[in-house]
Formats: sequence, structure tokens, C-alpha cells
Amino acid sequence: MAIALVGVAAAGCTTQDPGTASPGTTTTPTGSSVSIPARPKDLSVNVDPCALLTQDQMAQMKVSSGTPGPGWGETGATTSCTYQVTDPVKYTMTVRLDPKRGIDYWLAYTGNWTARQVTVSSFPAIQIVAKGEDWNAPAGHLCDTIVSIADGKELFAGVLPHSGDLSNTQMCDLSKQLASLTLATLQTKS
Repeated sequence: MAIALVGVAAAGCTTQDPGTASPGTTTTPTGSSVSIPARPKDLSVNVDPCALLTQDQMAQMKVSSGTPGPGWGETGATTSCTYQVTDPVKYTMTVRLDPKRGIDYWLAYTGNWTARQVTVSSFPAIQIVAKGEDWNAPAGHLCDTIVSIADGKELFAGVLPHSGDLSNTQMCDLSKQLASLTLATLQTKS
């Protein structure tokens, strides 16, 4: 069921490709120019996504192991890693390293998702939720944190609820925490 849910979330992101933005700036859905802060360093995407959470980090996120899953052809990812959380509520977390898409794509995206800029451990990042959803809604469909790890490359950390038990704020906090933990491990492997 988790793979189906991840597939549904990924499928929703495939409806439109707004093109390529020039380096350093992007176009938001409203057409204004947005500057993307510089990364502290570039990181590799050639790492098994299931190797990005240590045992201590998995305990912190309340999971015991990750399950290798499919990648996403649009982003060039060949694999992903899925984690099931059941306490205090059920939700799915997914980690993926995307070698063919950067956060500038999401800032220019005008389809089914809305993006906002954030920072994860000094790396530029964005978070996305379903278009039309309030970032503080008491229940939402998903929240993904996507970190710029090199030009045109991203670390994807997503949270998908199994029911309406998580608010958008909670999902975004969890996906950002997942991104931060996996980014810390990725930095030791790059």
C-alpha cells in the first residue's frame, strides 16, 4: 500500500514541465524572479537512499528499517527508500536522490503543487504541498522537502499520511527533519 501511495504522490507531480530556468534565479508561478542561495558544497547522488538514515536516526524518526522502492524516471532516480511510521499515527516517509532535477524546477512549477523556499542545514531547499492547500491546514495530502545538493540534483524527503491525522505543519516539520537527517549522512558519504 505504501508503494501505491508514493506512486500516487509521484504521479501527481508529472503533469507539466515548465522548462529550464537560468542558473541562480528561477521563475515562480506568479512570474517573479527568486534567488536561490548558494549551497555550502555539492554532494553526490550516487548513494543508496536506504543508507541515508543511520540506526540512531531511524530510532529518532521511529522506524526500524527502510524498504528499497522504485525510483522516478522523470528525475532520473533509479531507486528510493520507504519508511513506515505507526506511532503515534501512521504515515509513510520516502527518500530519493534525483540526479536530473533541481529545486529551480519546483519554484517555476505551475501544476498541482505549491512551493515555498526553506533552508535545511544551510542548503537551499523548498517544500511542496498540494496546490490550494493552506500551509497550516489541519490535514493535508503530503508535504515534501526537496534539498538542492548540486546543480540540477536534489535530495527528496517526503511524508505521506495514511489518514487525516497529520496537519500540513506536522508533515512539513517531519519531512524537513527527515531531509536534515539524511542530508547529514549524505555529507559523510560524498
